[in-house]
Order: sequence, then structure tokens, then C-alpha cells
Amino acid sequence: MSAGEPFAYAIAFSGDEFVMVRHRGRAWEMPGGRLEPGETHEQAAVREFSEETGMALESVGVLEVEGGKVVVGLVHSRCCCGKPSEEIAEVRMFRELPGELSFPLVEYQEMLVQARKMVESFKLAKNIVGLPRH
Repeated sequence: MSAGEPFAYAIAFSGDEFVMVRHRGRAWEMPGGRLEPGETHEQAAVREFSEETGMALESVGVLEVEGGKVVVGLVHSRCCCGKPSEEIAEVRMFRELPGELSFPLVEYQEMLVQARKMVESFKLAKNIVGLPRH
């Protein structure tokens, strides 16, 4: 994504795993992209997540990053929205960050730690004992 353009990406969990995508010709990254005109960061992240994974995202909070926002959420369903877009070579669940990343590891590490804390707080507030795997 080019500097200066607003963007959003999603860190979405199913149980203790999170979703990443591999675009054709790139490495692993969180689903996301640029905002469309009139779109909020959260709307963009939810839309991009659905387009890139074929799954739905239930947002539980938002984190700030330089130039954009990270929507933290839960994978609502693994198959309700259709197939991932053709630009996506692979969608996979991870427990830890893979070795080959499209964007800086340090940003992903920091955001992942904060996202896990946010999801845990959400679960405690909702009195959820472990999240079901979809």
C-alpha cells in the first residue's frame, strides 16, 4: 500500500489461530487494503477480509497503526461469503507468524499481541469460555 493512502487490515481469530492470506506474487499478510470513497476503516477491513478470505468478520475492536487502522475480530464463519478473490493464492490459519511476510515483522508482532489481549478482554466481558472453532 502506498504511503499516505488510508488503509485497514484485519486480525481475525478462530480459537487460538488467526487468518492470513498470501496474494499471488507476494508473501503472507493480514487481509486488508485501501479504503474506498466514503468507507470507514472498519467497513474497509470487513469488506477486504470477506473478499480476500471468503469468510465473515465480527469486529471486536480497532487498533491504530501509522497510516491506518487494524480491525480485530472473530472469524464469524469459514464459508458463508463465498470463495476468496482470484488475487489470493492461499488462505491459512496460523498460531504464530510465518517466516515469509509481505510487511514488517515488528508491526505484525506488536499488533498481534495487542489483538490477542483485545480478544481476551472481549471474551471475558461476554463471559465466553474459549471460542468455538468454526
